[in-house]
Amino acid sequence: MFLRQATAGKTWNLGTFRGHEIMISPIFLVLIALFVFIGLRGPDNFLHQLMWAPVLFFSVLLHELGHAAASKRFGFGPSKIILHGLGGVAISRGGHRTPKQGIVVALAGPAVTLAIALTALALFVGYVQVFDGSRASVLGFFLFLTMLANFFWFVFNMLPIFPMDGGQALMNFLRRKRPQQTALITTIKISMGALIAAGLLTLVVFQGGGFFVLLILGLLAYQNWQILDQVKQGRQIRFS
Repeated sequence: MFLRQATAGKTWNLGTFRGHEIMISPIFLVLIALFVFIGLRGPDNFLHQLMWAPVLFFSVLLHELGHAAASKRFGFGPSKIILHGLGGVAISRGGHRTPKQGIVVALAGPAVTLAIALTALALFVGYVQVFDGSRASVLGFFLFLTMLANFFWFVFNMLPIFPMDGGQALMNFLRRKRPQQTALITTIKISMGALIAAGLLTLVVFQGGGFFVLLILGLLAYQNWQILDQVKQGRQIRFS
């Protein structure tokens, strides 16, 4: 992740887990509140909408703990995890990863996310079949939402968009035979192409709608442009 942006702004310390310091940004709480209230129709579906809070919080936290655990296993020590803006970041406290290590660390988060999605799917199917539950119940909705959110987050994260995990893995793959800054520039160009394609696909699928998705894609495009501009100025950029 683009560390200067990821660590900017106020954060609160939530404690530590296996040595990893966990911080949360007010912007992340605003994002959770947005998901809770955007589909709220009244008291009837309040509990269902409230399920967004634990789903988003724990899904993002476990995703980042996946990155942190992989980084620690390679000998880089505990990480600082910041839940912020559109997701989170796990910042290792030292060392320079090899391309192979970078790929493994980048993919560790999505691996956890996929495991959560598959587990939630299995539990949801079991809940429906064994207990004659449905998606309409609070527990059924919680399991369905966990599955849906994590499948979406997994697919979106694996796109070759920087600084998402797919983009990080791509950059480290290119680093095997290229200097890091050259690999980064190539990754950014691929990322911008993927963002344009994703934007056009969003317009087609949502028939001109999908404002929230387009907003995320726009923010990522702006971030990519910033990174590319700084690289062209000869600045060294550090990522998680």
